[in-house]
Formats: sequence, structure tokens, C-alpha cells
Amino acid sequence: MKLDSYATPEVALLLAASRGDPSSEAVRRLMSGRLDWAELTRLAMESHATPGLWAVVSAFPDLPPEADSLQSLAVVNDFRRYHIRSLVARVSGQLASEGIEVLALKGAALLAGGVARQTPRTMSDIDLLVVKGSPERAWQICKAHGWTLVDKAWTEELYRGHHHLAPLLDPDGIAVGLELHRTLLPGIDRLGVDTASIIARSRVVRVGETPVRVPSVEDLLLHTCLHFAWSNKLKRGAWRAYADAHSIVNDPDFRWDRFVPIVTSKRARQCCYWTLRLGRVVADLSVPEDVLTRLDPSSGGRFASLLERHFAVQIVDSAAEASVAQRARRWLWFAALQERSTSDEADQLWNEGAVEVPGEGGAPPRPPRGALRAAISTWGYFARLVSRG
Repeated sequence: MKLDSYATPEVALLLAASRGDPSSEAVRRLMSGRLDWAELTRLAMESHATPGLWAVVSAFPDLPPEADSLQSLAVVNDFRRYHIRSLVARVSGQLASEGIEVLALKGAALLAGGVARQTPRTMSDIDLLVVKGSPERAWQICKAHGWTLVDKAWTEELYRGHHHLAPLLDPDGIAVGLELHRTLLPGIDRLGVDTASIIARSRVVRVGETPVRVPSVEDLLLHTCLHFAWSNKLKRGAWRAYADAHSIVNDPDFRWDRFVPIVTSKRARQCCYWTLRLGRVVADLSVPEDVLTRLDPSSGGRFASLLERHFAVQIVDSAAEASVAQRARRWLWFAALQERSTSDEADQLWNEGAVEVPGEGGAPPRPPRGALRAAISTWGYFARLVSRG
């Protein structure tokens, strides 16, 4: 599909830079054109991408003065990455001394040494799965070491049934959050993922003198795919997902022939299939065709081309979501997972992991549109997908 007709140069460059390769054709083409550096910097800040983006664009000579802000933010966030790494080690060590073992997840695992080339991003939260001991006791131990509630309204009681406990804020004043997980993901039982096997395949790396447990490199990709497709509905956090995916699949120890067999359930396979297929489209992610075929022999189903265009557009155009009625967005996501959107558990699947937290969730929800207006807007959106695909 022709992303240039949907993405601004700034969005396209940000996604192209997730690979970390300034010599790529897409990066060179976009860097030779006109860029709004203030907008590019804003997008990088939103995606926690300033270190990775700067590492790519700084390879080009004669950058304009407007690029200085990006450089300054990248330097600050590089220090933040190292501080997060040290926090992962500190918390792991403090909990281990109390008989509690944790598994670093997502960006925390990648920064701790889960891959040879660290993810080129920073993050707002450290995610740790409690694999031995009580998650609630681990939470209390962290509080005793100076971690505090992010917001007094985000109480322990509010998160009692959630997949992680109430988020905490670091004691060093760097504004890094900590999420101690009870389970790998919301609805992990519905995904048919064997968490015990992930723990069994995990390994220990060292941050300084501190041992930190991280998933196998293939499980790191599995979690990235599940988080993006299942929790983030193939839309939110795309840059972070693909920056991580590039770091993982380019790791010398990563093997596709080990990755595919660990994706055992249909739902997990569909999550991996669409995350990886879209990664090839929007972020130049290197995924062999036979891997996609093994994950989904139907190649995405009868609506695959439409689904690819829809999700790619939703990733690259932040305004596109407003053009599609929620019912249509929901149907498209279920179609990608090859699930019935009218099944008895459909509402639970769509809302899996949601928690009503005061003040959380970003921008306030848009007021509902009239049915006729929503239908006209949605049909117009589909017409553009077909005509410009």
C-alpha cells in the first residue's frame, strides 16, 4: 500500500527510523525532503523515541538549527534510559533479597540486556512480572523502599482485579513508573499462552553485579506482538512496538524457527501475524514470508488487503480514528483475529484489561456522533481506503 498518501513526512520518518538504519532508502528519501522539525520532535517525544530518532537523523550532515531541540531531548532521554536500567536492577535485587523473583518485561527487559542492541527508546514505566512470591508483598516492599503511588486516586483496591498492581512512581524523582504484574497480560488465559513455559525459557543477565531475569529473545518478540495486537488493538504504541521488534529480530540469538513453535494458540498466532505483517508495511520490519504463512495459512483471511490498509492507516494517521465508527473499528479488529464480533465473550475481549481509573486514559472521550453522521463518515473512510490503497 502507498503509505505516503496517508502519512505525513514526519510520521513516515519516525517509523522508518525505528529500524535504526540511517542508510535505508526510506530514511534517505525523507531526509532529503522538507520536514517540520518541531512536529517531528513532538511526535518523537510522544513515542519516547528521541534517542532512537536522533541516532538516525544525526548521521546526516547540515541539519537545520530546528533539529537542536531533538538533540537536546535525545541526550536527556539517553540518561533516562540508563537510569531505568539501573532501577530495573535495583528493584530486582531488593525483591530478591526478600525472596521474591521477578521477570523483566518489554522495554525493561530490552534495556537490561535481553538483546544485544538495546531498544533505542525510553519508557514511562518499568514492567516486572512476579514469578516467585506474592505480588502484593512485592508492592509493599517497593513502597518501603520509597516508591509512591502515581496518583492517590489510583488505589490498591482499584487494581485488585487487574493484571498489574497500582502503578508506583520512582523514589529518585525521575518520573519513572513501576508496574508489578500478577499476570503477563490482561486476559492471558483467553490467549492460550503458557506463562510457565515463558518463565522456564527465561534467562538471567547481569546489570553490573545484579542478576536480572529476562524472557528468551523469542518470547520477547511474542510479548511485543501480543501487547500491540491484543492490548493496544493494533494501533497504539506502534513506534515502541516496532523499535523493540527490530532490536529483537536483529539479535544474533534470535531464530524464527524457534519463534513460530512457541505461538501455540490461534488467537496468539493471529496477534503475531498482524503485528509482523503490519511491521513490514509501516516500519520495514524484516519478516520472512514463510513465517507469516506458518502463523496464518489463510494469509489474513478474505478481507486481508482491506484490514492491512485500515490498520496501517490507523497507525500512521492519528486523525483517522475519528473517521471510523467504533462499531466498525471493533468489527475490523475481530476480523483480523478471525473472531466473531457478536460472540458471547466479544465485549470482554474488546474491553480486556480496561480499568476505570480517575484521570487516566489521555484525552477525554469524544462526544458520541449521530448514527447517520457516523455511518457517512465511516463509508467515506472505507471508500478512501479502497480508492487510494
